[in-house]
Amino acid sequence: MSLPSPITPAILETVLGHLSGHFMTGANGDLPTARHAASRMLAAYKVETAEELHLAADIVSFGFHALEMLSESAAPDLSLNNKLRLRTGAVSLSRETHKARRALDQLQRARLTGAPKMEAQTAPIAEQAAATPDPTATDQALDLIKIAREAIQANGKKGGMHGFSLNHQQRRAAETIAANLRRNKEEQQHRDAAKLAAASPASQPMAVS
Repeated sequence: MSLPSPITPAILETVLGHLSGHFMTGANGDLPTARHAASRMLAAYKVETAEELHLAADIVSFGFHALEMLSESAAPDLSLNNKLRLRTGAVSLSRETHKARRALDQLQRARLTGAPKMEAQTAPIAEQAAATPDPTATDQALDLIKIAREAIQANGKKGGMHGFSLNHQQRRAAETIAANLRRNKEEQQHRDAAKLAAASPASQPMAVS
């Protein structure tokens, strides 16, 4: 089993240098204050190895980038397609944040218990698949609802709901989201089936005596 890599000063300084940019606005442009804020954020994850530090840095960075994209998507003069693109990007970053957090939790459990890294994942695969929501599907479903609500409001202002319809841009966006939802569902079903098959005792190699 490989030994955990220690956090050297060079590694820590490099990570803080990358993360400090997220805090410059709140620090009024003062770099030492921004670096201190970044170090406090990392300290909250109680990392003790270089690998854990890297994952914690991913969590912080992905989270801030997702917030920035959501903030940009709220601009009133932004087109619907650009809003959806920014929100989709934010959802993807949020998903990466959750993945990095799960990986960090597994590493830390393995370090604290002395178990091999591959054994850090203790929950049955079927339970994990059922318990973990798909944030992309949820956000896309909400976008569909938002598109419909905006169309309803627009039609209402034009004189009632008779002949209710989406405009061309709304219809194209709704069709794209619906197709993505169907594809995501099918891909998730294939992944779940593959995980269950890999975890099945029948798929494990037989021991040779």
